[in-house]
Amino acid sequence: MRSRIPLRFLGLFVCLGALVLSLPAATFDKENVQVHQLANGLKVLLVEDHGIPNIALYTFFRVGSRNERPGLTGVSHFIEHMMFNGTADFGPGEFDRRMEFLGGSNNAYTGDDLTAYTDWFPAAALDTMLRMESDRMQGLIFEPKVFESERGVIASERRLSVENNNDAILYENVRATAIMAHPYHWDVIGWMSDILGWRRDEVIAYYHTYYSPNNAVLIMVGDFDPAPALSLIRKYYEPVKASPAPPPIVTVEPPQIGPKSVLVRKEAQVPSFLVAWHEPGAREADFLPLAVLTKPLLDGESSRLYRRLVREEQLAISVRGGNQETIDPFLFTISVKPRPGADLDRIEKVIEEELDKVKSEGITQRELEKALNITRTDFYQSLETIAGKANQLGSAEVILGDHTKLFTLMDSYSAVTLDSVREVARKIFQENNKTTGRLVPEGGAR
Repeated sequence: MRSRIPLRFLGLFVCLGALVLSLPAATFDKENVQVHQLANGLKVLLVEDHGIPNIALYTFFRVGSRNERPGLTGVSHFIEHMMFNGTADFGPGEFDRRMEFLGGSNNAYTGDDLTAYTDWFPAAALDTMLRMESDRMQGLIFEPKVFESERGVIASERRLSVENNNDAILYENVRATAIMAHPYHWDVIGWMSDILGWRRDEVIAYYHTYYSPNNAVLIMVGDFDPAPALSLIRKYYEPVKASPAPPPIVTVEPPQIGPKSVLVRKEAQVPSFLVAWHEPGAREADFLPLAVLTKPLLDGESSRLYRRLVREEQLAISVRGGNQETIDPFLFTISVKPRPGADLDRIEKVIEEELDKVKSEGITQRELEKALNITRTDFYQSLETIAGKANQLGSAEVILGDHTKLFTLMDSYSAVTLDSVREVARKIFQENNKTTGRLVPEGGAR
């Protein structure tokens, strides 16, 4: 029997004299997620939500820049672009045209660990959307002219977003210096020489390795009845053949054994400053205390580093950073945009002073409570829409290894203590674990 007991109420009201009616949202908990596994290995998560007559259909593939190799960096992002550029049944651009005709919209994104395809559409379009999504799971044709055109788009994107962006070029250099062995060494966009050198046959082989039902999870949240919806999913996806399991990522980044520094000289109006430390992966126990510490340290104008660097000493225009949810250990970063003429040595000194305070004294109970409140607010706001629910389920399934961990995540955060925050700071913010990056205007001093 379908449960309609609301956990909260949407802000939609109809006033009838003194009577105010509200529209209840569907229950969202572990028991309301129907889990199915098709014979070809495709995992399917279904969540009924009849609040609006729409459906969010998200497809997560367990492939990102983490799965690439030298010579083929950036290819995961490239395939994301090509997924909208034609199969034998639907030509280039046809996916978007048909979806928009049905009143829907879509997007996609590529990360270090995953690639996600996001569709939002009226419930009546479900049959067509499942047909088109299943078709492009293994049906891309990589038409040569389109292949070369899209290569040019990616190359232009790299020039604009990295090579002509001083903060991005500094980040890329710091990342590649701090991470030596693991494939997180390169960013999602890839190296320019690889982008210009991709071979069509290698890209197709990569696509068929990772774009298979046994390497994907399909999440559907919205206005549908599960039984007929699952029948449609089986109709369109079960004919898609499974591929051999992709090769595992076996490289482990060795411990850093001394401080590293990066100096970039480039045409710029003002310098940039970035510092990074190796951090645990999202599945490790130390990840959550470090995520909590990010709030009092870096989040907002009341944060410790904002107060010191921007308000009190007026060394910077902005400061940001924190940790990132990844499968394997990654980098905790602090990025500072200095004021013109600011002393970069002093900026680094202030950061070290604030980190030393956390290592010796920890954070306050009030800071902990505020951090947890912010975390809870951000988390529950992300679940307010059917798209948000679908995205969070898919991310938890891939990054955390199990979508059910989404429903205990806030309990895990609540278990973070003042002692655990102080201890993780002592582990992470060590001199030998640190990589410092500076970008200075060409011809400028260090």
